[in-house]
Amino acid sequence: PGSSPHNQQHLHYLLTSTMTSSTNPSSSNAAALSANAAGEARFFANAVASWYVNTIDPYAPHTQNIESRLRHPVHVVTRRILYGNVHATHMAGASVHGTDDLEALFNDDDAEIKDGPEALTRRSAARMEAFLASCSVALRVDEEIDERIMSKIGDNATASPVVTEGKGKNGKDKKKKQLDAPVLAVRKISISSSPSAPKISRQIDRGDLQLRLDLYCRTLRRIRSLSDANPSKPMEECVIQYLSKKAIRSRVRLIVQTYLRNVDCVRVVHKTLMTLVLRATLEVLAVEVWCPELRSTVDRLASEYEHKVSFASLAFLSSPDNSAETHLAPLLTKYFEYLQVDWELLVSRCELERMLRTVVDSDLRYFFKNSVFHSVGHILDECRRERESLDNIALPPPWKEGVFGMAGGGDTKGDAEAAIKQYCSDPALVKQALRDLRREVITVNGQILPPAHSHMELAEHLGQILNSKKLMLSLSGGSMMLRRKSSRKKRTSNYTSDFGLELESDFSGTESDASLTGKIDVGLVDVLARRLLIAASRTGTGGDAYFIVRDLFGGEDVEVVPHHSSGKVSQGTIEIIVKMSSVIIKSHAKFDIFPKPIVSDSDALIQFHATTTETVTLQHSREASFTTLKEKITNMTGWRTLAIRPGMYTRIPLH
Repeated sequence: PGSSPHNQQHLHYLLTSTMTSSTNPSSSNAAALSANAAGEARFFANAVASWYVNTIDPYAPHTQNIESRLRHPVHVVTRRILYGNVHATHMAGASVHGTDDLEALFNDDDAEIKDGPEALTRRSAARMEAFLASCSVALRVDEEIDERIMSKIGDNATASPVVTEGKGKNGKDKKKKQLDAPVLAVRKISISSSPSAPKISRQIDRGDLQLRLDLYCRTLRRIRSLSDANPSKPMEECVIQYLSKKAIRSRVRLIVQTYLRNVDCVRVVHKTLMTLVLRATLEVLAVEVWCPELRSTVDRLASEYEHKVSFASLAFLSSPDNSAETHLAPLLTKYFEYLQVDWELLVSRCELERMLRTVVDSDLRYFFKNSVFHSVGHILDECRRERESLDNIALPPPWKEGVFGMAGGGDTKGDAEAAIKQYCSDPALVKQALRDLRREVITVNGQILPPAHSHMELAEHLGQILNSKKLMLSLSGGSMMLRRKSSRKKRTSNYTSDFGLELESDFSGTESDASLTGKIDVGLVDVLARRLLIAASRTGTGGDAYFIVRDLFGGEDVEVVPHHSSGKVSQGTIEIIVKMSSVIIKSHAKFDIFPKPIVSDSDALIQFHATTTETVTLQHSREASFTTLKEKITNMTGWRTLAIRPGMYTRIPLH
């Protein structure tokens, strides 16, 4: 009673969801921890916990110790388990040496960690940060106890009579009994103590920290087992689908204990519970941000628990501890089972939310997501006002942001080539990208590129056009008169927007040298073929435009749908403009916004046009009488610019 039908329906799914194993049996076997692997995880957890407890600053707040004393040991252990010789420290007779080796690394924050690559993968780093954040909220920030006071109170901190001496009316001493509560005694002692004396802060319990570290190290050890079993595949970052019921119960018990330790009044129940559950979610999914769906689910879980607890408390049916065990633990168990079933979808949505937070200005997102538009004219006016921001949404290179599931942070030529090569070597992704590419109309300086059914065929068609006499003539400057005549012709673009859209497919620029004959390098043809696959893939970076348009202009009452053109398209949906100094790749798309529910014969409320532009910088090399064009790697290689603009509308006055 009291909960909305929407909440009941959502929580009904959580409470009735059952585990359906969709994982590979061989992966499940590799992910199952053996007794030795579990012992290795326990060894590392014990080493970190022991070192931390013995080296923390007792006068520093708990959160400060977590940051200054726990971060580095956890980083060392993470690198060792994922990449190092994880067996050496747990071998018979090697435990003491292994502990000394770890403690030497723990004690030196600047020590060079030789295990694995120079840095953790982006998602491994996200898991570690989420773990440290969970440790930080294990205790409330304001819970600091002065141990000097507690030692003075000792066993006398009870509601027992306290005898004090005073003067009577006749001047004689007399004894008086008064009953003081323990809190009054604490206040009396603390006031009389010196304010300059340092206070000992309350720290995380050794057993609590040991359990947290054990769960964290078990996760890393499970990832390492999967990586060793499949060395040719990328590291599997999320392993919650392999957790046993016992491991789930341990995580639930940890959250319940932390919750009971941090909550002392009704008003902080919802906030505290959401914080604990969401931080635990970031750790088990190995993501940096939570998606709106996860936040909404946890919010409903917390509301359902609040309702049950308040009802039981009003009826004097149970204590907070009993309520947590009776109501909170089952909800959390079903929530983790929900994560085990839908982890893949939730990870992809969290990664999408991360991308949106990275590339779209936070103020711009907040404005469009929270604005109520009254008419098409209202939307057009606001888009014109925000034109500069909508026209210049910078999309980072895939090899920097890990769009293809790789570690982010690469800046070198090798990183770029490795990322693109890995993407284009995946048969399933290439097959889907070629299927998407055949739906597009691709033009190279105005010439239509024939459809291709393989990467090799695409490169062949592209090479034929790039080395054709017509394109070579345009690069050498021989068709200047022809370009002048064509520029006088008025063209109607299929992508004309409310702002207007610059077209460059009819000219090659003014950088050409009439004394040279251009020649396209074979490597450049392959580079452009790979870039086309990436640009056209709706499941990869080609979907960025759709997700950003949906994020800014979609909502609960409207649906964003890619536009399907009818009739002949007068302009390529992907334009390749070859110049002497660069190659520009423009990917055009249209999106219609319909009210929900979508009816087959209904008209779109408004249409948006999106253009993603990438510039491939070229360098010239003189070979005999030819100028060979090759790609030049710069600090802007791979960066793309997304422009979102409303379609062209004409204001008609009403009479």
